[in-house]
Amino acid sequence: MSNELNNEELILLYDVVTGSVNEQFELWLTITFAVIIASYLAGHRLARSLQHLIATLYTAVSVLLYLMLLGAVQFSQQFNVNLGASSESSVILAVVVLRTAVWILGTIATIVFIFSGHRDDAGNDA
Repeated sequence: MSNELNNEELILLYDVVTGSVNEQFELWLTITFAVIIASYLAGHRLARSLQHLIATLYTAVSVLLYLMLLGAVQFSQQFNVNLGASSESSVILAVVVLRTAVWILGTIATIVFIFSGHRDDAGNDA
């Protein structure tokens, strides 16, 4: 029995892996915006311990989702599948680098926002 995948199986694997990668990123974006909105609305009223707990949970989820994304890509590599033609490798590399940068910088910005929250109305209770 051969371990090589035929064209239909390669297309299906590509579809499953890219779908999984996109779902992980979309879920991370959804969670990120939920944390930002919650921090905006209640950040200045939350106890510092709750802010630390939220930041820790958010960071853990961000790392977990990113690791799941990497796992999906590594799974496809077990089958020696190049998820794109060699002429597109620079495009794929750019997508990987930009998505990783967005993920890392977005996570850092969200953690900073958890601790800063929305403070414009905190001292204006006149």
